[in-house]
Amino acid sequence: MTILTGEYVFAAKVENTYGVDATPDTTLNAMRVKANLQLAKVETEEMDYDSGSTGSKGSIEKSRLVEGDLSAYYAGSGTNNIPPAISPLLKAAALKVSPGADKVDITLDDITDSDSVTGKFFRGTASQTQRGARMDWEIEFSVDALPRIKFPSYKALYQDQENGAKPATIDLSAFKNPRPTNPVRFVTKSIHGYNAAISKVTIKGNCEVVYVPEDQAVKIIDRKVTWDIEFKEPTPDVIDFYKKIGDYGAIDIQVGQDVADEGHIFEAHSANAQLSNVSQTERNKVAYLNATFEAVPTAPNNEITMITR
Repeated sequence: MTILTGEYVFAAKVENTYGVDATPDTTLNAMRVKANLQLAKVETEEMDYDSGSTGSKGSIEKSRLVEGDLSAYYAGSGTNNIPPAISPLLKAAALKVSPGADKVDITLDDITDSDSVTGKFFRGTASQTQRGARMDWEIEFSVDALPRIKFPSYKALYQDQENGAKPATIDLSAFKNPRPTNPVRFVTKSIHGYNAAISKVTIKGNCEVVYVPEDQAVKIIDRKVTWDIEFKEPTPDVIDFYKKIGDYGAIDIQVGQDVADEGHIFEAHSANAQLSNVSQTERNKVAYLNATFEAVPTAPNNEITMITR
């Protein structure tokens, strides 16, 4: 039977025990994502020995994983203290999601003890269960595009595909539509104390996700949070960002207006962000800067804090 790409759907559920199937389904756990997954990434070692003849000696499989990336539109839940529906994937990217009375805190989890998810990738009647999945994360706001959240470096334990019935119910109703990032909704745009005219900001976890064969587990072994920000270049009498390369300072952004965008407001803060690189670009014949900042921790897992409300 033909597999139609329009019938793809991905579900994910946080695991109670690493690598034990959490049995996600499309009724309760469907994710509104675009899944770009290689269902079997096989690592082999080529054999080399004297055999009396030329040609290949064959190879031996060493490991077999699911790898790829997931991407989605970023949107709040519509209620200030309810986590966004994408939260299971945030947790599998070593982020802690903590609902409060009037907001949801999204902070860095300990990479040595972060959650994992079981993913299930349905493709028509075909499906594959992907246990022990962990991944990286990126969040992007741009005046030229809808807000996005991406999960690169997705890795999960391999399991053979199955064939059965198509999902009877696919419920994506918890996912709200994204709101465009126009300048009015870009409320706070503070870079080292400068109120910048930001056109694009990308926050990256830069999580290093690997398969550890001795543990038979996918793990996050490192993380280096960065900010890539495009903004209108000020004249040097206001602030010279080329001169500031190497300097440390705070970055604060808020996307979404108080009251008007309640349930869809996003905030992010890094107290100790070092400017590591600056380059020039242009938009509509106006000079802009592309600046990269590295969030340097002053205590474990405090490089960045984020809020949805």
